[in-house]
Amino acid sequence: MRILSLLPAATEIIFLLGLEKNLVGVSHECDYPAQVKILPKVTSSPVSNLMSSLEIDKAVKKLSHKGPGIFHINSKVLGKLKPDLILTQELCEVCAVGFNKVKKAARILDSDVKIISLEPESVEDILDNIKTVGDYTNSRARSRKIVQKLRKKIDFLASHISPHTSPKPKVLIIEWLDPVMIAGHWVPEMVELAGGECLLSNKGEKSVYITPKDLKKLSPDIIIFAPCGFDISRTLKEKKLINDLRLMINESEFYLMDGNSFLTRPGPRVIDGVEIFSEIIHPEILQRKHTKKDWQSLKKLQTL
Repeated sequence: MRILSLLPAATEIIFLLGLEKNLVGVSHECDYPAQVKILPKVTSSPVSNLMSSLEIDKAVKKLSHKGPGIFHINSKVLGKLKPDLILTQELCEVCAVGFNKVKKAARILDSDVKIISLEPESVEDILDNIKTVGDYTNSRARSRKIVQKLRKKIDFLASHISPHTSPKPKVLIIEWLDPVMIAGHWVPEMVELAGGECLLSNKGEKSVYITPKDLKKLSPDIIIFAPCGFDISRTLKEKKLINDLRLMINESEFYLMDGNSFLTRPGPRVIDGVEIFSEIIHPEILQRKHTKKDWQSLKKLQTL
């Protein structure tokens, strides 16, 4: 089987299933694990992480509504790879190349290629996606074992945290910095599993924009900066935006988190993201095991 993954989360699932030898190509956003970087890239985008948060937001809106789209599929590379199975998504046209665009591009292929769209809205959906990929790649048993292992992690957290979560700390997860956006989809559920109360957004709902003024009215106990597609080093390049928000809402505790790895990518490492939330929200219960590359605290009055 020749597999093409146009979704970073799906690429991680393929490696977890031990099918990396079947992976013939990926999207330009697939960056984990490290071995994936040598594979042919089938997509590209004019939007770059070298741009500021505001520049990215403006570019995405312009390309989505008036331009050719955020993502370009290289038909020449696609034709050479001749995949039997293409993994993509239909949940968010901003996060990865969409299903309809992939379906149209795949018309150049001679073979009867299967195109699978993964559309998770919850943690349970993410686990189901692992099983779905397993079913389509003759890896059913392996996928079930992986899901069982990930469920055990969740159950472990629940057994340690649930007896000690009254009242629950109020938590805000900032998914974008300029304009400010609060994370939705599976993220509120992640916060709940970690023993917190997620403010403003609910499980399965889309991420929402909010003004800094309205943000302050929510009086969160904890604010976690985890911008979509950014690791911590990239997030820190927006330190003025972060400092301005902290000065406006100085009664909260602030943290940085690798959103690209553990939050906005609906793959297996989302469960690690739940662990990180647990370490942040309930440090008195769980001993820290994740590094400062994964998350770190911003002390009060500390200027970046």
